[in-house]
Amino acid sequence: MIANPLQRAPLYRQIYDQLEAKIVNRELKVGDALPSETDLALSYGVHRSSIREAIRLLEENDLIGRAAGKKKLLVTAPKKDKLSRRISTTMLIDEVSLGEVYEAILTIEPSMAAMAAERVTPELLEKLEANLDTTREALNDPERLTTLDQEFHNLLAEASKNRALQWSRLGMSGLFYPAERKLLANLKEPGKRMLVAHEHIVGAIKDRDKQAAELWARRHIEDFLRGCDVLGVNLGDMLNDLAQEN
Repeated sequence: MIANPLQRAPLYRQIYDQLEAKIVNRELKVGDALPSETDLALSYGVHRSSIREAIRLLEENDLIGRAAGKKKLLVTAPKKDKLSRRISTTMLIDEVSLGEVYEAILTIEPSMAAMAAERVTPELLEKLEANLDTTREALNDPERLTTLDQEFHNLLAEASKNRALQWSRLGMSGLFYPAERKLLANLKEPGKRMLVAHEHIVGAIKDRDKQAAELWARRHIEDFLRGCDVLGVNLGDMLNDLAQEN
């Protein structure tokens, strides 16, 4: 029997994998400076070109970056907006339906609102109330309303103090909010019901009422589906439109 030829990853990829592992296991922590190309080349016993390629991959994956006006490369935390787009693109390629996204959001968001009622800080509560004030000024602006709704739910996620839930929302948000924008653009008085729901959620959080916060968060998400029914919009068609735009 003839064995298949063994495959060996390029040097730069091996170096990338080792540096990535050091970041993941916190040998290199966020804010730490990466050794210079020369030092890394000496350490690994390779040419600097291999180091440059490994560094390029680390930068591409938001694991390292340069502070403004600085030359030194520092370990960084991946940027959520970039990860959100990557995950949502992967979901589109995998043909995840908007119905599945809706079901997941309907499961996650009410739970986060309930957690927020227990764990919200005065600073985050102040930001939520500021979001309400801005929403009152944008009731007939679908574009701005979508941005404010996303900000509102990001604040709820932060107030939940559960980072696993916060990260789990990334790809879904990248699909849900563009769909919501399309929906709001075709509704009369698009912000009215949104504002009422947001006011009740914030009120429940201020009262530390977990059940009311969860109830109103659920009603708020369910309103998306009601809006689709009112307009006769099919979730599958909406997602196909989004996929073409991406």
